Amino acid sequence: MAKVGIIGHGVVGSGVASILLENADVLAARAGEKIELGGVCDLREFDVSYKHLFTKDAQEIYAAPDIDIVVECMGGKGLAYKFVKAALENGKHVVTSNKELIATCGTELEAIAAKKGVQLRYEASCGGGIPVIKPLEEDLGANRLTRVAGILNGTTNYILTRMREGGVSFETALEEAQQRGYAEADPSADVLGWDARRKICILAHVAFGTPLDDSAICSEGIDKLTQEDMLYARELGRAVKLLGMAELLPEGWRASVAPAMLPDTHPLACVNDVFNAVMVHGDRVDDVMFYGRGAGTAPTASAVCGDVLDIVRHPKKVGGRVECSELPALSSFTRELHLFLRVNVALTEETRAAVVSVFPQARFVQLDGEAFADEFALVTEQGAEDELLRRAEKLTAMLPCGAPIRYLTL
Repeated sequence: MAKVGIIGHGVVGSGVASILLENADVLAARAGEKIELGGVCDLREFDVSYKHLFTKDAQEIYAAPDIDIVVECMGGKGLAYKFVKAALENGKHVVTSNKELIATCGTELEAIAAKKGVQLRYEASCGGGIPVIKPLEEDLGANRLTRVAGILNGTTNYILTRMREGGVSFETALEEAQQRGYAEADPSADVLGWDARRKICILAHVAFGTPLDDSAICSEGIDKLTQEDMLYARELGRAVKLLGMAELLPEGWRASVAPAMLPDTHPLACVNDVFNAVMVHGDRVDDVMFYGRGAGTAPTASAVCGDVLDIVRHPKKVGGRVECSELPALSSFTRELHLFLRVNVALTEETRAAVVSVFPQARFVQLDGEAFADEFALVTEQGAEDELLRRAEKLTAMLPCGAPIRYLTL
């Protein structure tokens, strides 16, 4: 029999406890042995059927001799880091959905796990209930993986979907997301791209062996996007998505998070509302896509319990990752692409000349209707991203421009 201790009885922790208790027969059949809830740590009190298992002292979970696996569901880096580190040092396997913890402290924690001969697993940190990490490690293990790209945040995807399909402003779409429980009262981690940055950091680590340090990844959010940007995208046959992307090249690796315009025919362009999707490119399978709900109590708890089940089945499991630690982290802005820019003045001979002086091969886009008489948009010629962004800043100094959006064809 394997015993599981949970630290944090919030949205995810309560979901994990529910699965362990209500699906105990399913887990036992698949594990070949019983998996039992051994304890729960939370400072709050809950009137649940298993309240006799509660403690307010985390040490009674991470140091208990009869607890085999510790599930951390607190979130953040402070106490979560302390408790996860202590659990590993006490020889416990650890499962977490804490993307911030893994993206900032994962290297240290994985080293402790390896030293102690235990596992640190975090399937739920990147896609909620979508299986991504284990398929990358095992099912695609024979491939040399060279690209991971995806829609990694359901909140921002919902907002962008409402802006495109509902014709509402960013502010209105964000308010709707908060009312539906998709966005926090402080939505900064979502709308500024921090959540997606942590996830692409973890996915790049799993796929390529890059360092777990999301501070090295450039990120932009969706807070500067407008309803008008969506209308131009529709005119161009494109959809705007907050895209996390990581690539492995012969000379190094790079990763970024930024709004991007994708062709309507691209599989990622069709991912709407709160759904997430991750597309992986391998040298033997070409492109493979994983799709589903990226957050929520039940999907995330499902992924956590999947990790628990795998540990019980294979407690001595070992295996390394393809390491590219010797390869440098490249600038995220050296890839070849186009930029989309919206200009908030009428298209006259003078403004056209100003644009052409910066982007000689620009493609001009105008929308019909009186409301769009005093503005236009453009798609730049192809070039290195950093150079195009520098030139976009130059144009912005000459004309009032909106935020640049990457115009990609993956």
